[in-house]
Amino acid sequence: MVGLSIASGAIAQKQTEADTGTNIPIPRRARLPETPGLSAADRGRIAMAEFARCTVDRQSGRVARLLTLPAEDVNTSALAPMADSECLASGMMRFKPMLLRGALFVELYRRRSEAGIRKVAWQLPAVPFDANTQATTADGDRNIQMGLLVLAQCVVEHDPVDAKAVVMARTASPAQNAAFAALAPNISQCLPSGQKLTLGKIILEGALGEVLYRGVVPPVRPASQESK
Repeated sequence: MVGLSIASGAIAQKQTEADTGTNIPIPRRARLPETPGLSAADRGRIAMAEFARCTVDRQSGRVARLLTLPAEDVNTSALAPMADSECLASGMMRFKPMLLRGALFVELYRRRSEAGIRKVAWQLPAVPFDANTQATTADGDRNIQMGLLVLAQCVVEHDPVDAKAVVMARTASPAQNAAFAALAPNISQCLPSGQKLTLGKIILEGALGEVLYRGVVPPVRPASQESK
């Protein structure tokens, strides 16, 4: 899988800052958190979430175009232009496109949910996820992503409450870790019998966020004998 990398020498910003001579807020850039006790993985998850938040603010046009693509057509070419150093406070980030994709959908789902609570119209629809789409064996990255979304769809169907709690809770927070723990039995239930799968939280969070944001096309069920 191709990775994306960005580098920036920008000075760290405050939560909001103003352009010289204006009062226009500039979205906060991503940075590694300095909270004591966080693992390296959690620091990376938080930085990725902040990068996605900034990207949604700074590149709303590209994000809107991304949402017009069906899940199977979202690839590295669609995501690479959003790996912008303007959303990185300092240093360098390297990540797989799958991680940026998931973080963007998590951020969008959170914003849409908050807009709904505030009774504010939301103007960014997305193409529903269609698990009936056949995998293309020649494209390994696409097959992996589609497989993750199929798994996430199953998990959401079995436990929508905890799936939503995972996505809505602040990334790498105790509340999100508790939601992951509550969701774990349903993840196992959605795997084929006897199969085990180890997924990083950042990957599962992103897949759940995409399925919840997109919504799904009902699966095609084989006709029963009674219906024939």
